[in-house]
Amino acid sequence: MSEFHRFLRALLVVALAAAGRFVFAQEPAGPPPPSSGAADKGTAVLELLPEIGRIGAQAGFLVGVSQNPYDVGSGIQAAGYLDVPLARLAGGKLSYQILIGYSDGRSDPFVITDPIAYVANLATGASPAAALAGPPAAPFPVQRSVRTEMHLLEVSPFGLKYTVTALDHVRLRPYFVAAGSVVVVITKQEPERDESQIFSGTAPFDSALLAGLVAQAAELEARGVPTGQGNLEAAFHAGAGIEVRLSKGLSLNVDYRFTGISGGGGQHLHSFSSGLGFHW
Repeated sequence: MSEFHRFLRALLVVALAAAGRFVFAQEPAGPPPPSSGAADKGTAVLELLPEIGRIGAQAGFLVGVSQNPYDVGSGIQAAGYLDVPLARLAGGKLSYQILIGYSDGRSDPFVITDPIAYVANLATGASPAAALAGPPAAPFPVQRSVRTEMHLLEVSPFGLKYTVTALDHVRLRPYFVAAGSVVVVITKQEPERDESQIFSGTAPFDSALLAGLVAQAAELEARGVPTGQGNLEAAFHAGAGIEVRLSKGLSLNVDYRFTGISGGGGQHLHSFSSGLGFHW
């Protein structure tokens, strides 16, 4: 046998010995190890607050009454919201809340000075005093009795809600809310229909009065009403309420919110509402 064949034979023996050791090492010495060090807790690991909801999120709507800014008085209010849980916190839970609310109101009658009518009276040749006095000294009534119609949309993209869970055993959950928001305020003044003020040629001034056409009436300025048909204002709101759990996935909510609106001398919106919350 040549030296070359002896070398191939020795190499084959070494290879077979190494393969035998590998196969032997792969034989299981016992049961397989667990897949992870954490114990299986079932669905509980998906619940922020076990036995109440699943992950603790909530969506719902609220309907009620509002006490409106700009001396508009009482009106109606509606809102929708979404709560997403963040963490357990001191006997309760902390959630992130998004809210969109709408308020609508119509004020009692009040008197304004209509600058359009005043300028129109001057254009007819009336003196400044007669133009301000209106009929019969000048064609168009300047002092008008009007009502403010207001539409207010509040959008709160970021808010925090703290919910107390200590009363879960009696199906009650008080909560507190604080948030930043923006509001869109749209107003107009509707003249009161007084037959004694209807004169020939006054029809153009019986339409809704828009302060954005000319300088705003002083009476509106004193009330803090935004100049023009609408304004975008920064705001914040805070509130409190209570959830009455009707079932695992449904609650009746009673809610109060205070909204502070920038501009116009510090305007406030108060809303009292109730509605349903849907939990998952």
